[in-house]
Amino acid sequence: MMDCVWDQYEELVLEFHSTWKHKEGAFAQPNVVSFSLGQRVFEMDMAHFAVASGFYTATEMQSPSFATSLRGAYSTSWDVSVGAAKLSQFWATISDHPFTLINLITSVRNPIYRYILKILSTTLVIQKSGKNKANWVDLFILMCQVENREINLACVLAWSFSRGRCGGARAVLDMGPYITCFASNLHVFDRYKPQFLHEGQKTVIFRMRESQAAGIASYTDPIVWEEIR
Repeated sequence: MMDCVWDQYEELVLEFHSTWKHKEGAFAQPNVVSFSLGQRVFEMDMAHFAVASGFYTATEMQSPSFATSLRGAYSTSWDVSVGAAKLSQFWATISDHPFTLINLITSVRNPIYRYILKILSTTLVIQKSGKNKANWVDLFILMCQVENREINLACVLAWSFSRGRCGGARAVLDMGPYITCFASNLHVFDRYKPQFLHEGQKTVIFRMRESQAAGIASYTDPIVWEEIR
């Protein structure tokens, strides 16, 4: 899920984002998500979307826990989500700073948690609001890991695709490696050979100085994990 190292292709990224639709909350409807890849339109429920993403196997998506696991974080909680109050309570256990819509990763006391939030904010829940910041979905995923609660990653991925993106000269279309996974699993490359597509930027691992700026690693020599505050 967090490897995010697959090649990405400009034509597929543009086509996918231009056609992506998500009926949040519909879950089992046969067209809860729809998109076009390789000039083919795909409509599917969340279970088949999960398999197409590569996050789940066909057996896993038939498990009862797939439908009952938590799907996200919202202002008001509902059956399979958590609300702002629960996230705020969790935030208070890992940081001394006030809970807001966007929270500083560097304010988290445990460097392991800062590391997880940094990875999430550069892969599955990619950020554009600034470096070293975590939104509610980042915190939701971390909370589920810490509290050992089941999470539906397909719903998180759909939310991430649906997130609003700014236009203009500096606009960036992200999530390309994940789109490549869909293209591969849906056999798009049988017709559209990668060698004839325009390859996008390569995924790179964030550098040590970025880990230090996020309060994950020390500035000392030798470099070690930052201490728990």
